[in-house]
Amino acid sequence: MGAGASPLPQPLSSLSLSSPRPGPGPGRLPSLSFPRNKRRQRQRHPLSLSLSPLRCSPSPHSPHSPHSPQTQQQQLVEELEEPQQQTQQTQTFLSPSSLSKLQTLSSFSRTHHFPDNHKSATLLIRPMLDPEIDSVSDLLSQSFIQTLFFPPNYVKLLAFLVKNYLLGRRALLPHATVLVGIYYSADTDAQDQHAQLACTAEISFDEHGANAASSTPFPPPDCPYICNMTVKDSLRRKGIGKRLLNTCEDLITEMTDKRDLYLHCRMVDKVPLSMYRKAGYQIVKTDSFLVWLTLQRRKYLMRKTLCDDVIGSETPTAGK
Repeated sequence: MGAGASPLPQPLSSLSLSSPRPGPGPGRLPSLSFPRNKRRQRQRHPLSLSLSPLRCSPSPHSPHSPHSPQTQQQQLVEELEEPQQQTQQTQTFLSPSSLSKLQTLSSFSRTHHFPDNHKSATLLIRPMLDPEIDSVSDLLSQSFIQTLFFPPNYVKLLAFLVKNYLLGRRALLPHATVLVGIYYSADTDAQDQHAQLACTAEISFDEHGANAASSTPFPPPDCPYICNMTVKDSLRRKGIGKRLLNTCEDLITEMTDKRDLYLHCRMVDKVPLSMYRKAGYQIVKTDSFLVWLTLQRRKYLMRKTLCDDVIGSETPTAGK
């Protein structure tokens, strides 16, 4: 039952005698009280949904939050422990390897510092929290609307579809995850920081987290794969995409032993293509011309072999 809901009626008995009520005149005869109709009682006491307690966390629609990165990290630890608790309730247990990967995700974050127009700017990249799904959906839908040739009034519909997709990917932890980058900017002489969602990227680590509807050319399902990587329009040309890519590579080296990493890049996206090539990615396959029949742009499948000692972040945090 939800909080504040009236309890359901007790089991009904056949008849019940009530005590004489005081009043003027001689004592009254005991009165017989008959049980109410079950159907009417159910109508007066509708069942209510059991709602889980609200978390003290940032609003999903607003990236501006008074919470510190330490508070968000603690919330991340709690949320990533939920799959383990759910599997214990259903009598299915995660393997020791999966439990170890969940712990790695819960403690993973990277902090990057760089100047930004006479301001001190910080980029914190970590796994996505549940309250941030709506913000990430809005960011991805704004990016997709430009690449799918959809009219602007389809943004809300696309955001709804993206949200359901992210909820499904969220259930695949620890075989896949979504990283988000929170951008903190502040005046050099001020203490107040302004936070906003700057970027996001999705990573699948193995065949269990591979997307069944992957883009062509198809990457090997058992190898790490990066997709849905985007940076907020107003924060581009600051090096955020490069730092996000480096952080994805850092996490992959901690989550899996496989070192061949794949991603897609559209042939018309010259800036991302240049960034990937400078980072060491090479083109291994190219889309056929027939992909135009599906109203999609031709893409490159790119691959990079990671090194075990690769460290792309400037300041590891959360126990790193």
